[in-house]
Amino acid sequence: MDSIQGILTFIDPVLIFPYRLFDNPMAGWWVGTFCLAAWAVLIGEITLAIAGKINRSAVSTNLDDTMYYHEQSMKAKQAGDEKAYKGINKLANEAYGKSFFLLMAMGMAALWPAFFAVAWLDQRFGNIGFTMPAWAGGIELSFTAPFILIYICLRVAWSRIKKKLKPASAA
Repeated sequence: MDSIQGILTFIDPVLIFPYRLFDNPMAGWWVGTFCLAAWAVLIGEITLAIAGKINRSAVSTNLDDTMYYHEQSMKAKQAGDEKAYKGINKLANEAYGKSFFLLMAMGMAALWPAFFAVAWLDQRFGNIGFTMPAWAGGIELSFTAPFILIYICLRVAWSRIKKKLKPASAA
């Protein structure tokens, strides 16, 4: 845990900067938390792109193997060879499992910065709570709830922006 604490202390001056842009502490907190969530999304996307480049060949091979074994198992089933069907289908399931978990691991690569951000928020603002208005139940939320809400909104917005940018970059 000391190494994570050291990293958080090292990057603290950069992360705290947006929080100090405004004299109003509430405005500074919201702007700073928005910037922190945006940085988490950006760094996560960069990590995902790097992981995608590194694993492109393995993912492609596993997906090709999955399709090949699936097609072969269907041919064996149509031919009535149940033993061959089960054996080849097992290979297809193994290839699918490899590609599935590799893709899941790559997807997780995009999320690690959010956990660092929450750890830093805890170090800086761990004792702060947000009391909801009476009409919303009046409950108190920790600093993580607003961060998670902002992070999810930015992730969704980025995924929509990325979809719109893809056709333009393919041309």
